Amino acid sequence: MRKMFLRSVMAALLTMVSIAATAIEPSGEIVVVNGKHYYVHTIEQGHTLYSLAKAYNVTERDIEAANVGLNASALRVGDKIYIPVVEPSKRESRKQKSEERADKSNYRLHIVEKGQTLYSIAKSYKISVAVIEEDNPEVKASELSIGQQLKIRRSQMGFATNKQIEREQAERLSSSVAADAKDGEHVVQPGETVYSLSRRYGLSEEEFLQLNNLAANELKAGMVVRVSKDAVVDGVASDRKRTSEGREQHDSREVDDAMADVPQLIDSLLERGEADALIYGNGEMLDSLFTHTSDIEFIHLGRNNTLKAVLMLPFHMRGKVNPNYVDFYRGVLLAMEDLKKEGYDIDLTVFDTENSAARIKDIMSYEDAMLDAQLIIGPVHEDELRYVLNHAEDNNIPVVSPLADIDGIRSPVLFQMQSDDDYRYDKFHHLLDGSSEIITIYAASNDYAYAKEMMELVGDKPNLRLNFSFNRESYFHYRNNDGSNGSLYDLKSLIRTDSKKTFIVVADKDTDIDRILTTLASVRSSIVDRGVNIGEYKVLGNRKWARLNNIDRQSFFKNNVAFLVPYHAKRNEDSVRLFDSRYVKAYRMLPSMFSYRGYDAAMIFCRMMYSGFEDNITRESFCPLATTYRFKQENGVYVNTEWTMEQYTGRFTIEIN
Repeated sequence: MRKMFLRSVMAALLTMVSIAATAIEPSGEIVVVNGKHYYVHTIEQGHTLYSLAKAYNVTERDIEAANVGLNASALRVGDKIYIPVVEPSKRESRKQKSEERADKSNYRLHIVEKGQTLYSIAKSYKISVAVIEEDNPEVKASELSIGQQLKIRRSQMGFATNKQIEREQAERLSSSVAADAKDGEHVVQPGETVYSLSRRYGLSEEEFLQLNNLAANELKAGMVVRVSKDAVVDGVASDRKRTSEGREQHDSREVDDAMADVPQLIDSLLERGEADALIYGNGEMLDSLFTHTSDIEFIHLGRNNTLKAVLMLPFHMRGKVNPNYVDFYRGVLLAMEDLKKEGYDIDLTVFDTENSAARIKDIMSYEDAMLDAQLIIGPVHEDELRYVLNHAEDNNIPVVSPLADIDGIRSPVLFQMQSDDDYRYDKFHHLLDGSSEIITIYAASNDYAYAKEMMELVGDKPNLRLNFSFNRESYFHYRNNDGSNGSLYDLKSLIRTDSKKTFIVVADKDTDIDRILTTLASVRSSIVDRGVNIGEYKVLGNRKWARLNNIDRQSFFKNNVAFLVPYHAKRNEDSVRLFDSRYVKAYRMLPSMFSYRGYDAAMIFCRMMYSGFEDNITRESFCPLATTYRFKQENGVYVNTEWTMEQYTGRFTIEIN
């Protein structure tokens, strides 16, 4: 509760200090061309086709259609362009559609099922009941109906722990009862006892219990009790018992104390020029500011204590052994050997989940080793994690998801080892920051999802778009806005310059990709062989290429292709070579990527149980073998933000960054 309160206040305060982009004022000049009305807009610094479309409530395609030959990537200050005037009815329709799209982006739609309450729904999404009510003002908590639709704010999912939601519910119940409490009555708060209330109101414990017709063990938070022998009360207090499901009282003084630091925090951020970085496009706050407010406190073992760890893997799937998870387990076992040599005492229990929800429920209910666990690695599938997380939250147990990219589940005890997709292109930014010429190459069939991701990175920077045509040697086509071929373009004229170049190939068929890379390499070689110095030259590769069979891998080296991968183990590195030799000796086979990930999971998180999570997990990077991990708490989960860039070079080497 405190965490969410601070988020909302900080968001408001930081919004006041953030510098917004200058709004585009629609032009007052309107002309009529062939019976159609157009605004005449003069391009100013910073204007883009996207920002103009937003300002005039039209689409980018509408503007392109009104200005034949318009080059969206080369708008010049002072240029005048036509923008269609939209009829009010159509404008409202587009506005409604825009709002609907924003709703889908900012909210998840929940359909109320039988037996669900706002409280149970809040717990399932790890979100405050108050936030749900704020986003659904027409909803009454007491009148939920099956099939009713609720908007769940995505930016708040995962930020509330079970304890926080329970505390919030207790406060709400206590407040509703307090409104009816009369003079001489008291609403019992979490933590209050017969002894403390008796002392507070000048009664003996026996008098207090007699006054309320209670036994000592019947006092519960949320109950209305009599605290004065002289007060007139309708009925006895025991007839008005009201219990809450909360365990702790929200202390408003704690919030006041925390808020006292907010102005200094904002001043500090402004001085460092970092205040604008605290607000995402959807208004979500960076979680790192608030990690200290979590109710979760992971255990910090002394060096001489035994760690009780659990490993949950689906060794058997549909009755067959899955070799990937056997490899993962073998990697964990080698880590156990190394940890023992370092002086750590670890009691590891392994469970076969069999890829079965029923099996996991049985483990959680009946296995003593699970109930006593201090660290859980697994399960590996996201939909299985929900059966583990409530127990883990209640007992402050870290849960490591070693292989899944978590999408819908949120929990402050959950750690995602798989590189998070939101950070996939961080290491490509320096190649797309405008210091290089950017050339995007399309073919007859393209990976438009990849193209969209890359174009979002390119943004408004100049981007030469070309269509590849087989058998035209060095000649490609300019790509028109509708995707069709424009005039011919000789690639030699581009490559022979000394400027830096970044090529983005979005073709999705292996034959086209191979031909494009072969053509680029051939043109480049013919120019370099003449002694001409050309600028730095790179091709941004799609990691899907590694799964395609008809691409000559030598073309990766010839074109300086760069890939982003979530895991890389370079077998000529000392740490990996030593691990490989131990693995082969122990199991008579080479390790797989699953073996490396198993080793990494055990080494990072078992050590962390002894060194302490709070001080280290988000401040350090970890590299047990070859791949680096950096964790950040975001959207209610600790995620690994680190991707590896594999850079193929003309020296036929692979450099890792």
